[in-house]
Amino acid sequence: MTKFRHLLAVALLVAAASCGHRSDTSTSTATTAATPTSATAAGAMNGTSTGGSIATGAHQPPGFDTESAAQAHCSTDTVVWLNTKSHIYHEKGMVYYGKTQHGAYVCRKEADAAGDRETQNGK
Repeated sequence: MTKFRHLLAVALLVAAASCGHRSDTSTSTATTAATPTSATAAGAMNGTSTGGSIATGAHQPPGFDTESAAQAHCSTDTVVWLNTKSHIYHEKGMVYYGKTQHGAYVCRKEADAAGDRETQNGK
């Protein structure tokens, strides 16, 4: 009977983890809003996302989950990918453009004005 309870408990934990619910209720919504979900990141990569804005943090430029949405916002500026944790941005064609876990598409001039900086290693 003990093995059955253990197996049932493990199955319930796996089921709860796979449905996307968070057990930690102390995390603020601002934290979760600042990081795009994997579905949002995937949508941003293949152009299927709606192009919504992403919270990038206090005193930071407005961020977008798609390159086209950012380009619509800053039509005369270059769109860069801003890592919202390190505050380093990457230009199109660089390794980490659109690929860091925490990030958003932003306007380069707005990122510079907010104190963000370009990557120094060319990636």
